[in-house]
Amino acid sequence: MKSKLIIACVVLFACAGCTQTEKAYSEREIIRVRTQVVRAQENAKTTRYAGTIEPVLKTNLSLQTTGRVVAIHVKNGEYVCPGQVILDIDSTQAVNACTTAQAAWAQAQDGYERVRKVYGKGAVTDQKMVEVESQLARAQAVYEAARQQVRECRLVAPCGGIISGLETKTGQSVAPGVPVCAVLDVTAFEVVFTVPEGEVKHFTTGERLKGNVECAAADVVLPVTVTEVGTTANPLTHTYEVKARVQGGKEVLKPGMVGVVTMSKERSETKGIVIPAKCVLLKPEGHTVWLKENGAAVRRVIAIDGYQADGVRVLNGLEEGDSLIVDGYQKLYNACKVTEIEN
Repeated sequence: MKSKLIIACVVLFACAGCTQTEKAYSEREIIRVRTQVVRAQENAKTTRYAGTIEPVLKTNLSLQTTGRVVAIHVKNGEYVCPGQVILDIDSTQAVNACTTAQAAWAQAQDGYERVRKVYGKGAVTDQKMVEVESQLARAQAVYEAARQQVRECRLVAPCGGIISGLETKTGQSVAPGVPVCAVLDVTAFEVVFTVPEGEVKHFTTGERLKGNVECAAADVVLPVTVTEVGTTANPLTHTYEVKARVQGGKEVLKPGMVGVVTMSKERSETKGIVIPAKCVLLKPEGHTVWLKENGAAVRRVIAIDGYQADGVRVLNGLEEGDSLIVDGYQKLYNACKVTEIEN
C-alpha cells in the first residue's frame, strides 16, 4: 500500500514538471516584435536628404620635387594669404646646382661680350658668333631651370583660404605630385548629398532646382540651388551624388558640418505604400517582409518600385491595414507566435 502511494506521488510530480516545462517552452516561443499598420500615402512634393557642407573651391597642393621637410610654417585650420609659405624641404642640392649654373651663365655672358666686341671689327666669323650666342642661351636656360628647382623646394599657397589635411611632419620625405594639404576657400559653400536611384530622375543636370539646407550646428536655414548631378551610381548604396550651391552662410558655416537638404519639385500626387527599407529582406524567392496575422508571423513576398529617402516604395504584395513587423523580425520563422513590444 505504501509503495503504491509513493509511485502515485512520483507520477503526479512528473506530470506537473512536464506541464511547467511545456508552459516555459511555449512562453519562449512567443517572440516580441514591434509592428506598424501599412498605410498608403501621397507622394510628397518635398524630400529631405542628409549631406555635408563643403567649400565650393578646394585646392590640393603638392610639391614638384622629392625632398625632406625641414620647416612647416602653418597649421590645420589656419587662414593663409596668397603667396604665403606653407612648408620648406631641404634645398641644399638645389641651391648648389643653382650656384653652379649661375657661374656658368656669368662665364658665358663674359665670353659673349668679348666675342661681340671683336665681331664688330670683323675679326670673328658669323658662324663663331652664332655659336657663342647659342652657348649663352643654353647657360641662361640651365640657370633659370636651377632657380626653378630652388623655388620648388618651397610650398606656397596659390590662393587665400583655410589649411586642411596637413599631416606631414618635419623630417618626413615627400614625393612629387602627392597631395600635402589643401586650401579651402571659405567664402562660398555647397552641400553634397546622395539621392536614391529611384529619385535621381527628378534631378536633371543643368536644371536649377531650388531648396533649403538646414544646418543645426550653425543654427541656420539657407537657400540652395542644385548645380551638379552625378552620372554614376555608387555600386553598394545605389545612390547618386548631388551638389547644391548654398546662398550665403560664409560667416557661420564650416567645412564638414551636417546639412539637411529639403528639395522642392512637383511630384506625382498618386498614392503609394512606402515602408522602412530595413524591413525588406532579400531571399531566394525575392524581396520579402514579415507580417503579423492572428498573433503569428507570416512571410510575404513583395515587389518594390524603387528607393527614396524615407524608405522603399512597394509596387504590390502589401495592402492597407496589413500589420508590418518593423522590429524583432531577425528571429522570426514562419507561423511562430509573436507579441507586441510594449512602449
